[in-house]
Amino acid sequence: MPDIRDRYRKLLTSEAGLVSHKPRGRGLDIALAYPNTYYIGMSNLGFQAVYQLFNSYPGVTCERVFAPDADIEQELVRTRSPLLSLESETPISDFDILAISVSFETDYLNIPKLLRLSKIPARATERNHWHPLVVMGGAAAFLNPEPVAEFVDVVCVGEGEVLAPALIRLTNEATSREDLLMRLAHEPGFYVPGFYETRYHDGRIAEIIPTNGAPRRVFTMRNPMRKQEGNGQFDDDFIPASEIITENTEMSGRYLVEISRGCSMGCRFCWAGYSYLAPRVFSAEKLLARAAQMRKLTDKIGLVATAVCDHPEIHQILAGLEELDYQVSVSSLRLDQISPELLDALVRRNDQQLAIAPETGSDRLRRVINKDLTNDQVVDIAQMIFDRGILNLKLYMMIGLPTEEDEDLDAIVALTERIRERMIEAGRPRGRVGSIIVSLNAFVPKPQTPFQWEPIQPEKVIDQKIKYLTRAFKRIPNVEVRAMSSRIAQLQALLSLGDRRVSEFILEADRTGNWRQAMRGWTEYSLRRRSLDELLPWDVVDIGLTTEFMKREYERAMAEKVTKPCPATDPCVRCGVCDPHHVPEAALVQLSWMKPSRMFVTAGAAGD
Repeated sequence: MPDIRDRYRKLLTSEAGLVSHKPRGRGLDIALAYPNTYYIGMSNLGFQAVYQLFNSYPGVTCERVFAPDADIEQELVRTRSPLLSLESETPISDFDILAISVSFETDYLNIPKLLRLSKIPARATERNHWHPLVVMGGAAAFLNPEPVAEFVDVVCVGEGEVLAPALIRLTNEATSREDLLMRLAHEPGFYVPGFYETRYHDGRIAEIIPTNGAPRRVFTMRNPMRKQEGNGQFDDDFIPASEIITENTEMSGRYLVEISRGCSMGCRFCWAGYSYLAPRVFSAEKLLARAAQMRKLTDKIGLVATAVCDHPEIHQILAGLEELDYQVSVSSLRLDQISPELLDALVRRNDQQLAIAPETGSDRLRRVINKDLTNDQVVDIAQMIFDRGILNLKLYMMIGLPTEEDEDLDAIVALTERIRERMIEAGRPRGRVGSIIVSLNAFVPKPQTPFQWEPIQPEKVIDQKIKYLTRAFKRIPNVEVRAMSSRIAQLQALLSLGDRRVSEFILEADRTGNWRQAMRGWTEYSLRRRSLDELLPWDVVDIGLTTEFMKREYERAMAEKVTKPCPATDPCVRCGVCDPHHVPEAALVQLSWMKPSRMFVTAGAAGD
């Protein structure tokens, strides 16, 4: 029988960091939940950043909650015991707010489980003032919160640095639960699903009707953009980082820090590239100062960004980390921004494998997805990597992209063979041979992207393509194929594209413990191509991009036309996300945490 409290205490004693635990019961108590295990949740930078942010406010205590491991869950069910917070081992139902941070749609499946194990009714309509306010935030809230709209009281639509202080302020000001929901519904960036009625006709959404004076669409709140000025230094200090270091994570004792947010390239399948426009960066000086503070806790650091190489001070950052004697890792490198200087820095830090994302082996298909890069350029970049002794390379490839033909699959094999030839040549004088991992991922259409109207390909079709490519690569030495599950891809598509009715599937999956069986009969959401004029479930969320821009990008994709990076002109108001009176003068603008009193807000009035 597992000792739940003993396991919690072991996890806490294995942690080191700069966040100190605060006692409960002295103000606003928040349980911050990650709907997956501790091992996964503590690897998530956004979760750690919000935990740090909540605890930075006087009068607020934030404690962590995770979906339990299987043996712990069985013990909780057997003993009918409630799920507890990590720090003080307090039942979740005793907190004022249960804030759930969701980064991936597949974790939607764990939300009813978290509520059930916490002795909290799953449906918002079944809860009252005795229950914690259930709030959802995180990256998934940018996309499509409708599949879990029945389970949460409030959705934070935007970035935590802006919304956390507003949530705390309004909670402290409210006189009742009903008053709080009303205040939040009228505050930019907060979506109260209970104040919206969805009507259907012939299985499609006919109308989304706001009530109680709620706005027709909820504006996504972002960290304010500031033009670069002078030396690019600002007074604010908050940088999202994993200030709790533990070996019990995927990153195993590595300090993670966000160096930039957003990407200028506009790859048409990538939700992050659109949801986090315009691109913004943190200054090298502040990043290095924070890294110096954490050096006493670890010698491993991970630089987190949608496009690491886009940072205008990346070489200064790498040089500073070299002086601090850090082992540096980076997320997938944007091909057209890889430089000899960057590779040299990674080699010095003993990085034995790099990952790049050609996405496809077809120049034509790359134009469709707005990745303006040729196979020749990809091979030359791989050569530059191999020349520095990094002979292990991971290639991210997608299958099932819009307009994909059979010859595009063959192009993946051909490109990989060309890269392998360069790897063999580079390894020969070194007396060793590296390996190439081809990571095959099915295209999953995402809301808030130009491909949001596209369907996912049927599971059998995806399986056939994976089988075809796996056979083709078997004859090529030193190449390994790792393929994403086609069934998982179908699940992602359902949860990405679904409306409120999908909550029934989520509840059934929790009840039976078998989401694969529960998913039967729900393929309509993921396999259907949508009309460009159709009302979409996620239209209630306004990420700032105009519908005209999205449609134009979709049409350009079908015409195999490339769109220039953000910004296309100087200044630029092309996509609609930037305030016409406050636009970026460069592809990247300085990212600065703005305290609530200095918040820059752009939002339409209710009903706009």
